Amino acid sequence: MKKGIRKEKSEGKKIARTKDNSTTPYGRDAVKEAVLDATEKLLLKKSPNKITVREIAEAAHIKHPLIHRHFGTKDEVIIAVHARRIADIEKHVQKIENVEGNIATFFEAVKKIKFRRIALARALMDGVPPRAIQAEFPVMKRLLELIKKKVDEKNSASKFSPEMITAVLSSTALGWFLYEPYLTAAMNLEEKTRDELHQTVVEILEEMVSHLC
Repeated sequence: MKKGIRKEKSEGKKIARTKDNSTTPYGRDAVKEAVLDATEKLLLKKSPNKITVREIAEAAHIKHPLIHRHFGTKDEVIIAVHARRIADIEKHVQKIENVEGNIATFFEAVKKIKFRRIALARALMDGVPPRAIQAEFPVMKRLLELIKKKVDEKNSASKFSPEMITAVLSSTALGWFLYEPYLTAAMNLEEKTRDELHQTVVEILEEMVSHLC
């Protein structure tokens, strides 16, 4: 530790504070968390392919070699950031046993993680391959499992595959969050509260599940 720098804890995180009161994380866990937090903030403003390792390091208040030491590459940092937020959503949906009556749970889980919606849309619009920002798709996988379960239980003869139904349901929910201000203005729905609108979207999604599966 350099002269003039003192170690302390802030909100459970290990940091080092300099004379000018700036802070830098120290210790493996604190450094990794700082990198993930800094990268998440950057991804809300920029596409993954426009962010550099040095930029992440500067935002995290660390030396850039530490990113390579703890994560490997910038791509692995990006995947780790998304994986952290995907896990936040996944924990809300993994215990669901039936899709009917539970679309609201999926909808609310996605609604809560604003970072995912914005960062995902920004990356895709810039042509970043989906597998470059997440290695697995556990939330989509769980919804697909539940759709398949419903199709099997009803012995449904739907002309649409469970995969396509899942994709369209998900696109409707994601698209609503992305374009909500535009959609409400175009359809003169501004007098409705956001909660009322979201409740109606969920009811429509439930109807889609009921008729398509």
